[in-house]
Amino acid sequence: MSHLPIWYLGQVPVEDCDKASAEYMLIPPKDASMGRDGDQLDHTFRNTTVRFADNSHWFGLKMRDYGMLANKECNWDFDINRHESVQYAEYGIGKKYNWHIDTFPLSGAPTDRKVTVVCMMSDPVDFEGGALQLRMYQEFTPPMTKGTIIAFPSFLEHQVTPVTKGVRYTATMWLSGPRFK
Repeated sequence: MSHLPIWYLGQVPVEDCDKASAEYMLIPPKDASMGRDGDQLDHTFRNTTVRFADNSHWFGLKMRDYGMLANKECNWDFDINRHESVQYAEYGIGKKYNWHIDTFPLSGAPTDRKVTVVCMMSDPVDFEGGALQLRMYQEFTPPMTKGTIIAFPSFLEHQVTPVTKGVRYTATMWLSGPRFK
């Protein structure tokens, strides 16, 4: 475990990543948007393609379980009562997502995203750039190989650097619960 409030969870079997990726690629792609309601498009800030799986997809349930384990093992002890659908993201050459957080504390919504769970779905030999970076006092770039899952508090600032070669695929989901107090 790192001194930063993240938890590196290890590896999901590569076969599971391949099976889930094949299923996700059957879902029609969408232009990635931002904001609590997904109503903001700004390609200078985020320019990725995403697909959303059903909330009960088997791979998403696996990711949910890892996120719940991280919440317990890292002693975050966030009050969590739901999870969102997996967002399967495709980052081609020049695609990125600048520094951001995944929760919207001033939105007035009844729930807040509390834990972000990311799984690397492609092999890093298939792309260059596209590093997931986290920042809290200092920047941290976790080692990500195909099948790596990492979970961290959704209020932790993070980014995906521009892809310079190939295509990067990730699956991301969020665990949510009653508003932070």
